[in-house]
Amino acid sequence: MDEEDVERRIFDLVKTYLEGESVSGLDHTLRVQRWCELIGKVEEADLHVLRVAALLHDVGVPSVGRKRHFEESALMAEKQLEEMSFPKEKIDQIVHVIRAHSRFGGPKPGTKEAKILFDADVLDSIGAVGIVRAIGRGLVEKTFSGDVDEAPQLLKKVIADSEGKFHTEEAKKIGAGYLRFIERFLERLKGELSRSSLL
Repeated sequence: MDEEDVERRIFDLVKTYLEGESVSGLDHTLRVQRWCELIGKVEEADLHVLRVAALLHDVGVPSVGRKRHFEESALMAEKQLEEMSFPKEKIDQIVHVIRAHSRFGGPKPGTKEAKILFDADVLDSIGAVGIVRAIGRGLVEKTFSGDVDEAPQLLKKVIADSEGKFHTEEAKKIGAGYLRFIERFLERLKGELSRSSLL
């Protein structure tokens, strides 16, 4: 089975695992995979390892939630790849990449590929997409009521959780622009809220 066939089979599995998952669903997974490919080409990383790890990086979210999903996703990936007779060396690489991808726990990324997946996941949590995802996650997890007056605090947390976290130069460049976008949006929002309070 060639790399494309393997990735197609994994994609089909991931679609099943993430069915019904909103904020960390298939759309997020595919955006992260595209970021991995873009940064991976610049960094001359193993793109096959990156594509597979990106597809599988959040498969544990539906079963265990976000807190420890990196561990569950790594275990699920290991099991699936073993069943597909994936080479042991590649499985070990992919498992580390997945286990180390979260800003909220797990080991530090110890390989080029792990740093790239980490960065790709952060990139999808900032910019315009990041604002939408933060609001969606807040509503789903009931940490945001939907009250617009609470939104500045939510966006400050998005910035704090992402700023200074990037490993690769490419992600640092892209991320700086995405974070500036959130900061400008936040200033605009604060301005509109202060004007509406005068009415």
